[in-house]
Amino acid sequence: MDAPTDIVYDLPDDEHNNKYVDEDSKLMEPEKKKREVPPEGFEVTKLAEPVSTFDKEQEKEAQRKKEEERRKNEVIDDDEPDYIKADEYEGQRKHCWIFINKGGRQIEESFFIEPSTGRRYNISDSPYYTVEAIFNHKNYWINMDCTRPIAEVSFDFENDNTGEWEFVMINNDDKRGEDDEEGADEDEDEDDGEGGANDEEVLDMPPPWSPKLYVKKDKFSQLCPKGKKTVFYKKCKVEFFAECKEVDGLIRRITIFEDYKKLITKEVRSFFRNRRDKLILRRRFPFEFKTIEHYESSEK
Repeated sequence: MDAPTDIVYDLPDDEHNNKYVDEDSKLMEPEKKKREVPPEGFEVTKLAEPVSTFDKEQEKEAQRKKEEERRKNEVIDDDEPDYIKADEYEGQRKHCWIFINKGGRQIEESFFIEPSTGRRYNISDSPYYTVEAIFNHKNYWINMDCTRPIAEVSFDFENDNTGEWEFVMINNDDKRGEDDEEGADEDEDEDDGEGGANDEEVLDMPPPWSPKLYVKKDKFSQLCPKGKKTVFYKKCKVEFFAECKEVDGLIRRITIFEDYKKLITKEVRSFFRNRRDKLILRRRFPFEFKTIEHYESSEK
């Protein structure tokens, strides 16, 4: 009989290999886990780079100035108004204007007149801040509280009993009249030096440095030396003409512009007086090819 032989059964390669691979992987798993965990026991978080807020603002400001400088040099805009700097002395400048008090010449309400423009302002709508003093040819009154707005100031300074106003010159006209009446009954031999004691206390306003103004009637009617005056405003031009100076009876012409440079005319308004056809206003729109005329009504 033949010698017995060992029988070897070959397993499939996949099953054979997977068996040993799985066992090896199980053995190696703890080592892999140990290697993944840092030796210190925690993970290090990477922080973002620090950024300075001040540096960002400085960069934005520099970029803004650079863009503004470029715009001034390259961009032209006729409709943009001129840049006006802030006035550091606003409200601190001294100015004189005319005050018309109510009561005289049938004036029912007090008002101001700006001498540089001739405009009339009500006390509540005036462009002034406050009043420090008021004077005329007789006396000088001082406002004792200049911190109050001009709308809160009482302008009854001549008969003030509240202490808001103080006068400088002593007004003694009434006393002089009484002294004159009493002086007729007194002895004429009274010493002149002693009799003038009261008169020395009276203070009179000093005369103005300029002589009395005198304007001829024909010169006054012309409004200006040549009978014509032009005033420029924002987007507007106003021309004044003396009455009966122009042949067509023109007394005032207002030109309204579209832009600040006064290059594009929007409307022209011409005012007339003393015309036979009773024309009082003509409105002309150059770019619309339109003219509107207004006539004085014949009905009275």
